[in-house]
Amino acid sequence: MLVQVELIGTGKIRAANAVTTGDRPVRFRIINVGRDSYTQDTWDNIPEGKKWLHRRNVDGFLWSQDLVDALNPKFLQLISPGAERTSTKDRYDGVPTTRYDGSVKVGSLGSRRTGIYYGPRDGRSVGSRIKWKLWLGPDNLPRRFQAQIVTGPYGPEREVDIVRMNVLYKGWGTPIHITAPSKNLVAEAD
Repeated sequence: MLVQVELIGTGKIRAANAVTTGDRPVRFRIINVGRDSYTQDTWDNIPEGKKWLHRRNVDGFLWSQDLVDALNPKFLQLISPGAERTSTKDRYDGVPTTRYDGSVKVGSLGSRRTGIYYGPRDGRSVGSRIKWKLWLGPDNLPRRFQAQIVTGPYGPEREVDIVRMNVLYKGWGTPIHITAPSKNLVAEAD
């Protein structure tokens, strides 16, 4: 399965596959092979002649159960009570889909390289609302997921932050082989 993620936001949010400044997304790529993570992004200084940074045993890259993601069972449990089925004739990855829409309020939001995460109120965050759409194929596998994540005013500027997430899931059941980038293109991260 191939997952393609695009994030567009009004703030400066670091997330799974993009960081945004204004409304222009900047891509972030990651390859995980076991406990080794290889990243490409624009906020790290990658030495000339290299294309990837390598980090080993970085917990922040590992999957967690608090990510805003249609592949996360805990997130699906959070959003399923408010889901409304919407009649569409949409097709993704060559199959007809059924769309579900909803909205959920969370106590806090944050981001790390694995993605945007949610949680209970933590005293540092004012809470957020996640409006979402999820397209499922006839096999009940996600084919597309969209979310608009709105964080209430915070900090001295008292600004609202909005991030839009669009995820396409392709090639369910197709075998893939993940390989690390060539060693001559990799530099060790600090």
